[in-house]
Amino acid sequence: MEGVNLLALKGRRFRIGAALLEHSGECHPCSRMEEEFGPGGYNAVRGHGGITARVLEGDAIRLGDAVMRVD
Repeated sequence: MEGVNLLALKGRRFRIGAALLEHSGECHPCSRMEEEFGPGGYNAVRGHGGITARVLEGDAIRLGDAVMRVD
């Protein structure tokens, strides 16, 4: 997701499209990046981690769906 402040979702619930999710942790790049992207893969994505989330209400998520915090 480009342009989304992932830190603002920490410990919160949020929607992507109609799906309801809850932030469950951070996801930092690891050595698997070398396996997926080849040599230099880890260095290419270092500092560009993401988050993990628990699905509370599943639904389709489509490219371009808005990410909205649920307070």
